[in-house]
Amino acid sequence: MTFQVGDKSSLVQRIRRLARERSFRQEENAYVVEGPQLVTEVIQSNLEVEIVAIPNTSEQEDLIDLVESAGIGCAVVNERIFNSLSSTKSPQPAIAVVGFHNTDLENLASSEETLLIMDEISDPGNAGTLIRSAESFGVAGVILVGGVDLYNPKVVRASAGSLFRVPCAQMENSETVLNALSEFGYSCWATTPHEGVPPESLTTEHPVAVILGNEPRGLDATTVNACHGKLSVSTSGKAESLNVAIAGSIVLYALSQR
Repeated sequence: MTFQVGDKSSLVQRIRRLARERSFRQEENAYVVEGPQLVTEVIQSNLEVEIVAIPNTSEQEDLIDLVESAGIGCAVVNERIFNSLSSTKSPQPAIAVVGFHNTDLENLASSEETLLIMDEISDPGNAGTLIRSAESFGVAGVILVGGVDLYNPKVVRASAGSLFRVPCAQMENSETVLNALSEFGYSCWATTPHEGVPPESLTTEHPVAVILGNEPRGLDATTVNACHGKLSVSTSGKAESLNVAIAGSIVLYALSQR
């Protein structure tokens, strides 16, 4: 069903807040997906899409047909109002409201496949890129410990649709995560700039969980010591360390080639 909404509607107010407020997203258990391509992908991923909004100047018959065929409401909004909904300066002409789809740690661990843990990753671009890399290199799931909000619009955009397909869990404490994964038979490995083994040479009969630390600080000593060992990406230049998304992507690629 397609219908018109105005600036004062509760839907418009709700989308604005979901795009900007982490606490409101948590209260509502919902987030926004922006752009026709990502909106199309999230619908095709069979997640809970509550509604799609498009500007009244948009000519997107294919998207409207997809929305309506999926039984999702399509709100047509004045272009000026629509531009105020987005978290970006140059909004793309489609926004969807999507229900949270977190999974739990036990569900991820039961896969017995490679997992990625992001410990206090604070940059949403890095977090989204790592989720995208996780899908690209066959990682079974991602665990976020503290740090950035999984459903931050920048994380959603940077993941390029992978967020809709890669199971993700959010936890508060890395020690709890590592202990639980060890009980499930996982071999947990900390990434460090130096003194670790190359990821391509890692040998273990156990499923592997890789943990990446905060961008400026890395992992604290307690977390590193709780792991089975350390992984490092060797470099030849003068840079002190790699960006965490780049380093993590290299590690995941290397593990996928073992």
